[in-house]
Amino acid sequence: MRLGAVLGALVIAYAVITAVVSRPAGHSYLDITSADGYGTRAVAEILRARGVTVTAGEQVPTAAPAPGPTGTSAGRTVVVTNPDLLSQAELDALVTSTRAGSDVVLVAPDPSVVVALGLPVTTGQPGVGDYGDESPPGCTLPEAGAAGSTTVGDSVTFARTNGQDGQDSQDGQGTPGGRSGATRVELCYGDPGAARLAVLTPTRSDVGSGPTGRLVLLGGGGFLTNERLDETGNAALALGLLARTPRLEWVTPVVAAEDAVGTKGLSELLPDGFWFGSLQLLLVLVFLALWQGRRLGPPIEEPLPVVVRSTETVEGRGRLYAAAHARERAAAALRAGLRARLADRLGIDTAAAGSPWHTRGPDPTVLVASVAEQTGRSPMEIGPLLYGSDMAPTGYSQPPWPAHQGPPASWASPIPPSPVDIQAARTRRDAEGDVALVRLARALHELDRQVGRR
Repeated sequence: MRLGAVLGALVIAYAVITAVVSRPAGHSYLDITSADGYGTRAVAEILRARGVTVTAGEQVPTAAPAPGPTGTSAGRTVVVTNPDLLSQAELDALVTSTRAGSDVVLVAPDPSVVVALGLPVTTGQPGVGDYGDESPPGCTLPEAGAAGSTTVGDSVTFARTNGQDGQDSQDGQGTPGGRSGATRVELCYGDPGAARLAVLTPTRSDVGSGPTGRLVLLGGGGFLTNERLDETGNAALALGLLARTPRLEWVTPVVAAEDAVGTKGLSELLPDGFWFGSLQLLLVLVFLALWQGRRLGPPIEEPLPVVVRSTETVEGRGRLYAAAHARERAAAALRAGLRARLADRLGIDTAAAGSPWHTRGPDPTVLVASVAEQTGRSPMEIGPLLYGSDMAPTGYSQPPWPAHQGPPASWASPIPPSPVDIQAARTRRDAEGDVALVRLARALHELDRQVGRR
């Protein structure tokens, strides 16, 4: 039971430590206010320098973008770093904003997000990391052509649902997001069946002749971080995707919605390598148990860490008897010790080791006769000394007056005794019991001395 509790505590501690160490800088990952390596403050400052208004939040914007100078919608770009925490209604609102001229960028969306949106793309197996290797664009997207090779992450890959040929998709539900109309799909950076960037653009808009937004799916957001922004064409691709509109809203959901589409089980929330590390930890505990466990074989004698003198033991036990007013136990201990010493001196056999504890010791008749013969004293005198037949019980269950006297005369009256009288009687009884115990100890000592002298 104790080993199981220790094992469970170690596994939980290992999971917490692994989660803290393996996550990329905690909450600052892709945070536009963070200047560390995993933040995205650099790209936010560059966009501001180019005249783009950058704001951060935790909720998906629901209000329509402000109209432009000509009365048409100016549009905006909405970046969502954890799209799997959004609900179906929030995802639908994002898709609706693309029809109104806004760009929506989803960073590493889960397969559940793609299914909820009804997109004409599917997600592939995750790669080995969030950053990915450097790769050429391999598509005709203007932003990708201007950026050239980049290190877009491959945590999620994308492929067309209607094959790898052609760039227009006519979905029965309509796309993006299950809306009527055709959608052009651009897959970049990777094979068409495992691309790291997918751009979905409706071929027509429901908002008059206004501009049409688009839905951008990123396989990973590592190329946007301060640490990787200056590598290859990462900065050019980031500016090309995020600077198309005068406003950028950076959404970082921290709490999953009640009906989030990307709900995960406990096993999916565990970090990579957790089970392998747990197996290693289990093996270490097994070897530790075998190393520290009980060996088979005879017991090994070890010296006591502390040596206590016999006088201290006797004094300590005597004080315990005195504190508990255990005069009968003290008298019994004195008699038992003397009986054992006398039997050893006189060569009298004791009871078998398997006998009950209260029957162990020498035979009373033989012991009394032998001691009487050695001391020349009467067996009638020695018997009560060794076995206590003349010792009156002194427990508090007895009346609080001396054993050889009756109750006080005042007790015969109808008036009950006062607490003071009861306490005084108990005090007299305790004093007489202490005197009787001292007398017994002296008598036993004298008997022991007589047998030893003979």
